[in-house]
Amino acid sequence: MSNNHKIWVEEYEQNIPLFLNNKIGTVHSVFNNGLNILMGDRLFFIGTIKNGKLPFGIHLNKESVQALLSSIHLPEKVRWNEESAELYFENSQVTICFKKGLPFANMIKKPSGEFFTSPEILQPFISILTSSVEKTGLDIDIAEFLIDYLSDQEAETPEVRAMYHLMKTLHTNNEVDAEKAVRYFLGRGRGLTPSGDDHLVGLLAIHKVSNAFSPVFVNTLKKILNHESVTTDIAKEYLLYALNGQFSSSIVQIINHLSADEWNIRIVEKYLRELITVGHSSGIDTAFGLLIGILSIKYWRNN
Repeated sequence: MSNNHKIWVEEYEQNIPLFLNNKIGTVHSVFNNGLNILMGDRLFFIGTIKNGKLPFGIHLNKESVQALLSSIHLPEKVRWNEESAELYFENSQVTICFKKGLPFANMIKKPSGEFFTSPEILQPFISILTSSVEKTGLDIDIAEFLIDYLSDQEAETPEVRAMYHLMKTLHTNNEVDAEKAVRYFLGRGRGLTPSGDDHLVGLLAIHKVSNAFSPVFVNTLKKILNHESVTTDIAKEYLLYALNGQFSSSIVQIINHLSADEWNIRIVEKYLRELITVGHSSGIDTAFGLLIGILSIKYWRNN
């Protein structure tokens, strides 16, 4: 790649230029399909839409991503110029220009009626998560979990006991219980987004559309994330956006289809199959978070 090479953004989350705000940042982490930059205390992803459109995503085509990755010389400083709407990588002398990019917003739509009243709502999750997936990243067998939970069986492993506790505290006003439940899952598991955090992202997507969970649960999670270093930087970023009601497009398309007046089980199954391919177990763990959120609402309303 020649010096002073300019790459054009295809799409970007609409609020990202406001967050960049003439700051100097660094390249935080590099992957096969893109990289993260750290500006201030927030992360932004520059790369493909392999894992969907991210709530902190600046998306390029595959060729541009490969050109960018091949040119990076770490450590790499990144500068934002608000006037020209460009990110400049100093060592690589590469410019990422936003001017031709299309802004997007991954918005969960407000349902016209009460969400998750249909008894069929669990069917696509049961179909896909029990046939396509053996276990979550925290080693929970989803089929066994569903059988035990729906038949009121006692939890046999620490992970399942913690999951039962979490599901109950989603509706509690007890701050001690909420904090214990949340702390168990934050940062638990391997990878850039540990499985416990992915579960919580899925739960927050259900809360966004249903508003069913206790403010104590949500505020406890928010307080811990804002004041402590309890998980990876990338997982924290996903959770902060989720607390603000913003999610990846792979989650949003599932929720928005389910919240429509009429939804098709085959379409939901298609979207779930797409979600569970994300990462090593990240998509599976997020989908399981959606499932336990739905289950907890049904249990809460029936009791």
